[in-house]
Amino acid sequence: MTTPLPLAPDLLDRETAFSFVSRLAAMNGVDTAGFCTDMGLSFSQVIDGKPEALARLADLSATDVEELRRWSPRYLGNREHEFRGNRLHAKAIKESTVRGCPACLREDAEAAPDSFEGDMYIRGHWLFRPVTLCLKHHHPLVPLWTEANVGRRYDTAARLAEIAPGVWAGKLDKELRAPNPFDEWIEARLKGTPTESWLDQFDLYAAAHFCELLGRAIWAVRFPKWKKFGPERAWMSFEMGFRFATTGEATVRDTLMQLQETIGEPTDGPKKKYGALYDRLAFDLLGEAYAPFRELLRDHIASTWPLGPGDDLMGEPVLERKVHSVRTAARELGMDPRRLRKLLVDVDLVRPAETGRDDQWELFDAKAAQPDLDRINTLVSTKDFQEALNMSRSQFELLRKEGHFPPAIDGGDHKPLWDIRAAHLHLESLLTGAEPVYVTMHGWDDIPTIAQSLKVSPGTVLKLLEGGRVQRIGRHTNRDGYASIVVTKGEIERLLERPEAPGLSIDVFARQCGLTRSAAMRLVREGHVPSTEGRHPKTKARQRFLAPGDLAAFNERFVTLRDLAVELGMPWQALRPKLAAAGIEPFSPDGQDYGAVFERDAATAADLATTKPRSHQNKENDGE
Repeated sequence: MTTPLPLAPDLLDRETAFSFVSRLAAMNGVDTAGFCTDMGLSFSQVIDGKPEALARLADLSATDVEELRRWSPRYLGNREHEFRGNRLHAKAIKESTVRGCPACLREDAEAAPDSFEGDMYIRGHWLFRPVTLCLKHHHPLVPLWTEANVGRRYDTAARLAEIAPGVWAGKLDKELRAPNPFDEWIEARLKGTPTESWLDQFDLYAAAHFCELLGRAIWAVRFPKWKKFGPERAWMSFEMGFRFATTGEATVRDTLMQLQETIGEPTDGPKKKYGALYDRLAFDLLGEAYAPFRELLRDHIASTWPLGPGDDLMGEPVLERKVHSVRTAARELGMDPRRLRKLLVDVDLVRPAETGRDDQWELFDAKAAQPDLDRINTLVSTKDFQEALNMSRSQFELLRKEGHFPPAIDGGDHKPLWDIRAAHLHLESLLTGAEPVYVTMHGWDDIPTIAQSLKVSPGTVLKLLEGGRVQRIGRHTNRDGYASIVVTKGEIERLLERPEAPGLSIDVFARQCGLTRSAAMRLVREGHVPSTEGRHPKTKARQRFLAPGDLAAFNERFVTLRDLAVELGMPWQALRPKLAAAGIEPFSPDGQDYGAVFERDAATAADLATTKPRSHQNKENDGE
């Protein structure tokens, strides 16, 4: 049994284990690292809150081990910690800058005047990033020191001795501020006290982080140049977001709608409207704790934004349109928005321009309106058809000669008339799953330019698209109609089966299939995918290509995660757990990593549309 040390301080209110052991070492006249070594303790394990280390420390100091654990973060692995019953990312609890309240530190020193720094110590709640105020003194938490070395950072007795003169002199003092509801909510959650906030049902840090991101978006209405608040202003984002999020989902949705109407131009996308709120939830904060907030934002955008096939929503392609705006419907119908709006008003789908919203934001349910849209003036003249599809007269005539875009009515005493809606639907079908392209570079170009460059008719290129042979299709974000379709010259040239284009390079094959280059090379090298040797058309060097027959053999035997998602009409993020639940593993007969590629027979035999994914326990952990 361990004999307690004769000299040991009392564990103070909310003190962390690393602060306590540092004071214990100082009381015994030695440095913390040396003390821990002499006592058979690992200082790093104390910092990590390891149960064995805390139990040993409790025995040495005759302290209740449960009290030691109460306000000490415990490292769980993979940069995650447990603190006050909450699972937290390292950035939320173990930043390189240690913060604190200088007023508290002065009180500590006054209580033990025998040394300059007295009994100054670090409180556990100071470590939690969303805590920005001392509720006792109404003093903001301020940076005390910044230290990259973990051992030096948490040797708090030594660090506090260094800053003690500045603490006494008031050099760290800042202007006081009254606690706000967010400060009080965070305190209640850390103490385990239930509140009436809607946010109580969610993971603590995810909820606080959502408040910060929402608050940052709201502040951008008033201060557009404030892309990020400094640490001293962080409380403003937390408080503002909490103000609108605490009452419930309806208030959050109303706030998102107000931001949507206020920030930027009507044509701006959600990324530009919401800034970091959209970016972080769409691409970074992908853990289960953030799922409720991701789904809320995604559902709001899908229900209030006129998005359709070819658009991207939070990293996933939009496969089906939910709502139309007057503008998107006019574009699809090839009509003047002013004329269309009058017709839509007549059937009570939208409000008049005088009392409604801008054409971009006057929305209506796309599915419910479909019968009315089908009846609205779909037949147009040649000139109107060309203009609606954003196509030159010469281009249109070339395509007509090859049988593309036949008129809906032709002959008799009538001039040919075209069904503009059918034409737009046809073009939209070609753009399903298309990549957004902002500038025609890196091989991307429109159909007329590609056709002219390769000395073929535009109808030849369009036929390849209609036949589903083109894998990489782009939608130019600044163009509409036919002119918005862009493809890559290299792929079209290969599909023309010219002698100078021996096949698809392995790099291009990998990009088109959604595989890494190393995985694609491994498939070819191990003989799982046939390949053809040939000379590079420019360098003349001999290399392996995937000829059309090789590609056909690959597609007959295998299917990639991305291609299977497109075939099933679901996001690949949703498909992955369904495959796992069905027991379908990526192809790996020899234990090697070939990427997200599956044997087609196994993948298509499973009823993936009804398979339920496994529980969230197997999913990835939260990110910050």
